[in-house]
Amino acid sequence: MSGKTGSNRTQLVIIFLTIFIDLLGFGIIIPVFPIYVQGFVTGTQDIGKIVALMVTAYALMQFIFSPIWGRLSDRIGRRPVILGSLCATGITHLLFALAPNLGLLFVARILTGIAAATIPTAMAFISDITSEKDRAKGMGLIGAAFGLGLILGPAMGGILSHLGGMKVALLSTALFSFSAFLLAFFKLIESVDVAGASERDYRRYNIWYVLKTVAHPRLGLLFIIFLLVSISFANFTTIFVLFTERRFGYSPTENGYLLALMGVVSASIQGRWIGPITEKFGEKKLITFATLLLSSAFLISRYLLMPAFLLVIVMIGTGIALHNTSIISLISKNAGADEQGGILGIHQSFSALGRMIGPIWGGYFFDNFGIFSPLTSAAVVILVSCGLSLALYRKDILS
Repeated sequence: MSGKTGSNRTQLVIIFLTIFIDLLGFGIIIPVFPIYVQGFVTGTQDIGKIVALMVTAYALMQFIFSPIWGRLSDRIGRRPVILGSLCATGITHLLFALAPNLGLLFVARILTGIAAATIPTAMAFISDITSEKDRAKGMGLIGAAFGLGLILGPAMGGILSHLGGMKVALLSTALFSFSAFLLAFFKLIESVDVAGASERDYRRYNIWYVLKTVAHPRLGLLFIIFLLVSISFANFTTIFVLFTERRFGYSPTENGYLLALMGVVSASIQGRWIGPITEKFGEKKLITFATLLLSSAFLISRYLLMPAFLLVIVMIGTGIALHNTSIISLISKNAGADEQGGILGIHQSFSALGRMIGPIWGGYFFDNFGIFSPLTSAAVVILVSCGLSLALYRKDILS
């Protein structure tokens, strides 16, 4: 038993490093992407709309393909899906870096959205090798990998583009994906019994399967809470730079420091503290507390000036870390053992849907109702999700 536990711990480290290395590449693109795309735009084209369309297309592919790859991993195993994703992502990053025109840039981002839609497979992998007691701690590693990748990646993107140009920065993203592929190829061990899987009765993946899952009395409630928070957080991230520029006169560099602080807080909680905190309070209480914390942070943001505004940054980083990890853990616990990939894929689709709706909401409110309106409205929506979280205390919802 101890040998198996040690092996599982090793595999947790491997999946963490795999996701982290891959997300470093994703993070590198963030500061380079809009400027690079602008080089392909003619004077008659609107760069803002083109960048927005690319971002939306990427999120749409994630929305469609996350549950598909997750469900496929239930059938054929997690390892081949993860390996295929990392290799394909490296190829699509190369295509983006070497694309000769705007049309191929669009194609590359669409293909990357399809290829990279395997985070739920990594979540399912963690679900396979962790007990229910340690599930939140394991899922926290995904969030920590995200946080660290999105803190260090943009910084590396800025440095690489300064030293070697944007092409060098973009080519490095492919290098990171291929490096993650090699690590997973040599170190990652399959976490599901593929032979046994072929004997199980898998329901065909289609829209009816998705609708039935969403209508599930336990899972549906978790999906709704998660969606409301995802939309609100995407609203916040979309207008954040504009908000701080208008409110404090901040430059991109200063905004980078604020976002890095949020990332450090979030990654620290998910990587180190989520296990003990969950063991003491449980996922349900953490979801209620996190949504209340996020709603309060958005609400008070209009009243605080620097340095007190840093409290808002810490509250949001803490709230999103506690909420996302606890939601994923509960979804995993309330899903069947043979459909972890598919159901966690649907969860990730709701994340992509939030990233599509939130920016539209945030931008519209910012332009039409003032700079405080996106965050105030987000506070109200998250407060609704806080109220919905009280229904999680029903006895039929596993914890």
